[in-house]
Amino acid sequence: MVEATRSQGPRVIVGVRDRVGDVPLLHRAAAEARRRHAVLVPVLAWTPVGGEALFRTHPSRQLEHAWEHNACVELDELVTDAFGPEEPVRVHPVVVRAQTLRDAVAAVAVSEGDVVFPDPPRPSLWERLGVRHHGSQHHRVALAG
Repeated sequence: MVEATRSQGPRVIVGVRDRVGDVPLLHRAAAEARRRHAVLVPVLAWTPVGGEALFRTHPSRQLEHAWEHNACVELDELVTDAFGPEEPVRVHPVVVRAQTLRDAVAAVAVSEGDVVFPDPPRPSLWERLGVRHHGSQHHRVALAG
């Protein structure tokens, strides 16, 4: 699927993981793509359920195609949730079988002129729960924000 996304012209490539944090990320990447007159390429990584090692011991092309299809549906839904029926820029979503999102983005960002949109640092579990830490390194007290 990566081959089909190679195109002439600039692309803004952004790795996505989930609906909650990635809708704002997609909006910022779309704004960057507009500024650059580029195509927005959201990338979602997928792996076989149970991991690559288990898949190698029990390969199934049907399951492989089903997992890839599920990843495509998930990415299409994310793009639709982010932009609705009218996309603000040309969007070419891509799913890549890769161990990490970083690997998937690297597999797609191969053309000259590709811009990898920065992925903000993933918030820690404590930050996602709204817990702030106060105190020194040796003594931390968690307070609900």
